[in-house]
Amino acid sequence: MREMKRHVGVLGLKETGYLSSLYLAEKGYQVFATDLSSNDAVKKNAENLRLKGIEAECGGHSMERIISQDWFLISPGIPPASELYQKITTTGKPVHSEIEVAHWFSQAKSVIAVTGSCGKTTLATLIATLIEAVGGKAVLCGNIGNPWIGELARIDRDTTVVLEVSSFQLMHCSKFSPEVGILLNVYPNHMDWHHDMAEYANAKLMLFKNMRNSGTMICRKKDERTFFPDFKTAAKRVYFDEGRDENPNCAALLCVADVLGISEQKTRSVFAGFPGIEHRLEKFSTHKGTVFINDSKCTTPASLAWALEKFSDGTVVLVCGGKAKSSDFGTLKDLVAKKVKCAILIGTSRHMIRDSWRGATEILETADFDEACDWVVKKSAPGGVALLSPACASFDMFKNYQDRGRIFKEKIHQRLKINGAGICLKCEK
Repeated sequence: MREMKRHVGVLGLKETGYLSSLYLAEKGYQVFATDLSSNDAVKKNAENLRLKGIEAECGGHSMERIISQDWFLISPGIPPASELYQKITTTGKPVHSEIEVAHWFSQAKSVIAVTGSCGKTTLATLIATLIEAVGGKAVLCGNIGNPWIGELARIDRDTTVVLEVSSFQLMHCSKFSPEVGILLNVYPNHMDWHHDMAEYANAKLMLFKNMRNSGTMICRKKDERTFFPDFKTAAKRVYFDEGRDENPNCAALLCVADVLGISEQKTRSVFAGFPGIEHRLEKFSTHKGTVFINDSKCTTPASLAWALEKFSDGTVVLVCGGKAKSSDFGTLKDLVAKKVKCAILIGTSRHMIRDSWRGATEILETADFDEACDWVVKKSAPGGVALLSPACASFDMFKNYQDRGRIFKEKIHQRLKINGAGICLKCEK
């Protein structure tokens, strides 16, 4: 464990900041927690901290109080362009992510960390499933929704931590070193946070910077050629895009299995039986020959491309849009023309997406999600796919991507019930 000075400013009071404040206070640190927002969840977390004798504020930042701290734990929701971020980084004091801090205290046998522009939640879940399938103990955590620091109490020396990590978290890691690190892919993403693709790719590479020669870096050769041809790490490098598997998740999983000494036969069996995860290409209903799919976790054009490639040409009724994280929708025009028979555009980005895809397919626009769902059912046809794959963040219309996906499923099921019962695929099994 790395020793740090005792006064820490915890920046952000959602799940990451809240759990970090609790853990650090238990370890004897003097915590001052702060959040600019004052929604009900943040206010509740601040009050709970105060009840435990931990200083916390919300609805504003006491800047002088904050910058007087010895070091900072920054939550991934605080953008680099914010006043708070600018203030703390100019102090010259250490700024760490929750990932960095959790690794100081973790007693895990090993850590397998997954990053990438899309697909990392699925791969991390697959790895944890594989470890448990051969009798191991795995704790799946990180950017997947449950912070690592909040899971430390149930992690011991028999545990493998399987960690999903984002570029934001990796930007503020200085010593974090997993035994296995996977960079699944690099596509334009979070360009509203990063200056350019070079900064974004470099943040991802922080995963491997401190790895030892006993560690393994797993990545795509094509990403190395494009984004980091001169990157150096002590870890052994393995490329999963040079094998025979067309599915990149399976190819990457086989590389991890090889490191762990798990047979290919067992790995393929686990992959074949994997049911998927909610909101990621989740087939939730069928109706008159149409399959309805919730891919609400898709928040980038690259992730949308990943999804569309999986379907037959001209079969997709697509619901897309929200708060755009990049403007790269024009790169998808040819793929949309090939795969999508109708694009239903929603959210604040709908006009920009329309202009990018003009002439590629039939386009419908609406600011009303109910109307969008009406069109989904109306436009669906036998042998086709109705796909929510927004390629955008959800915050202009929903609480988060989970809320967006669940509302989509509810509204589609309501409409299918009225028009003749659809089949819930989960119930059908």
